[in-house]
Amino acid sequence: MYVPLSEHFLIEYGTSLALNKLTMSDGDSGIAFVSRTAKNNGVSAWVEKLPATPPLPAGLLTVSLRSRNHALATFVQPRDFYTGFHVFVLRPRHAMSINEKIWWAQCIEHNRYRYNFGRQANRSLADLLVPNSAPEWVSLVVPPRLTSTSTEDLADLNQVPWSKISLTDVFDIKRGSGGTTRDLREGATPFVSAIAHSNGISARVDRLAAHPAGSISVVSNGNGGMGFAFYQPEAFVASGDVSVLEPHEPLTVGAALFICTVIKNERYRWHFNRKWTTSRLKDSGIYLPVDGNGKPYWALMEKYMRSLPLADLALE
Repeated sequence: MYVPLSEHFLIEYGTSLALNKLTMSDGDSGIAFVSRTAKNNGVSAWVEKLPATPPLPAGLLTVSLRSRNHALATFVQPRDFYTGFHVFVLRPRHAMSINEKIWWAQCIEHNRYRYNFGRQANRSLADLLVPNSAPEWVSLVVPPRLTSTSTEDLADLNQVPWSKISLTDVFDIKRGSGGTTRDLREGATPFVSAIAHSNGISARVDRLAAHPAGSISVVSNGNGGMGFAFYQPEAFVASGDVSVLEPHEPLTVGAALFICTVIKNERYRWHFNRKWTTSRLKDSGIYLPVDGNGKPYWALMEKYMRSLPLADLALE
């Protein structure tokens, strides 16, 4: 059953401040300034507190309303904050855990394909249809040893250099050639297509796998899923709208998922009129932590991913 988003949240404009009229500060003592960016949890700057304008409290959700590529970018704000123009603030109507807030943020973001620069969400967000409740697993208690990423692991990741690594230095990049589900019969082989959910798998088909388990699939076409990257634990076939990254050397699951996240964070560079095609992927690079020899620091990526909440479930 689906209900309007307004049944779960009070929806209102944020503080609507102009960044160029504020005084910059630092991340330790400043107030977060949330704008329409889809990066850095929506925070584009740190500013000094305004005596006449109290910041909004931590724990609320922010939603970008107008942007060429980032409409409906939604985040939970862990610190007090101000907002720029065209940012809505969502106040939960009932008590919510941080897990539930993050889940609702993902529900909202999955509707981004409905909006573009010519169709903003300011008038329709309240009526956006979402589930009537969060699933039970969202509220599962996380075992104490998995409650958060340790300061030590974050420090390790932030204290090593990061360098731009060409994707072709790590992967053979191929275009999928599995046709469409209309041409295939039901079977056992995962069929990966240009979708942004279900790990990219839209069907299981009666065809021999064309790509090995341990590869990464990247959506290279489509209005809503461009740039979504998924680790594929099974051998699979892929449609022509998907690029497949086959590693030169086997990657751990943690390292592969780390790369998927980095690739996904590059999505803002691409859109329906500028597709992240297989040929462009071959010319692309991503920033990764590197070791003393300038090579990807795979062990550190694995360590970091295993430090995250519920990592034991995701990395089995």
